[in-house]
Amino acid sequence: MVRENIACAALFKHINDKMAKGANERLGIHGITYMQMQMLLEMKHMGAEAVPLKSLERHFEVAQSTAAGIIVRLERKRLVSSFVPAEDKRQKYIRLTEEGKALCAAAESDMQEGEKLLLSGLSQEEQEQLYHLLWKVKDTMK
Repeated sequence: MVRENIACAALFKHINDKMAKGANERLGIHGITYMQMQMLLEMKHMGAEAVPLKSLERHFEVAQSTAAGIIVRLERKRLVSSFVPAEDKRQKYIRLTEEGKALCAAAESDMQEGEKLLLSGLSQEEQEQLYHLLWKVKDTMK
């Protein structure tokens, strides 16, 4: 059943744009963007003491210059630090600072609240169906 004559991709984009706008507004008080926060959270979830910049580039499917630019801005805000190991000067590693870790904890709590709001119009069964279908779509896009 199609409610309006809107392509599924347009609906995904609309939802994503609304979520990103809300996230950027909430994160603005910390002086960071949604993409910067996503990078911090991914580093946290990788669980390593330090993460190769190349891993972040691959995960977010961005050019080296884009990832490096984000990291430079996060370093200026003292949320990450970077280093080049003596044994392999071709590789740059990034680590979260204590300030970065604290911001991740606060952001995860905020994201849980946003998720509750996003799904608040759906029953538990509908939420489970939505997750199932979204994973199916994501897997198809590989």
